[in-house]
Amino acid sequence: MGFFSLKGLLGASSRGAPGHIPVAAISEEYAWLRDNGCECGGAWSLVQQSVSSSPGLPEHLKLDRLEVACDDCGRESVFLFQVDTHSPQYLEEQQAMMKELFGDDAEALFGGEDSPGRD
Repeated sequence: MGFFSLKGLLGASSRGAPGHIPVAAISEEYAWLRDNGCECGGAWSLVQQSVSSSPGLPEHLKLDRLEVACDDCGRESVFLFQVDTHSPQYLEEQQAMMKELFGDDAEALFGGEDSPGRD
């Protein structure tokens, strides 16, 4: 099993929980991984990803746990991202993903921005 990276801990801002890297969307997680490669200079590859809630955080903040391995040296690491599921970027990415998966039926199945019951 990998270790918690100091980069992940040091990369957290004051608006997030300690050790969590705050992001507005999933794409920001992958951009962060690209910009913060392994200490050897290699790129990270995703091994496993899981999402959960965290006690003490508002319900709309989810923890996305990314287990990664370096393509060059094989080092393993874990990064915890705090995703704001109410951010406009997150909502846009979710809508695009649903449209990609379900095509034009996505809006009928899951509702669009103007659908009743949607915030």
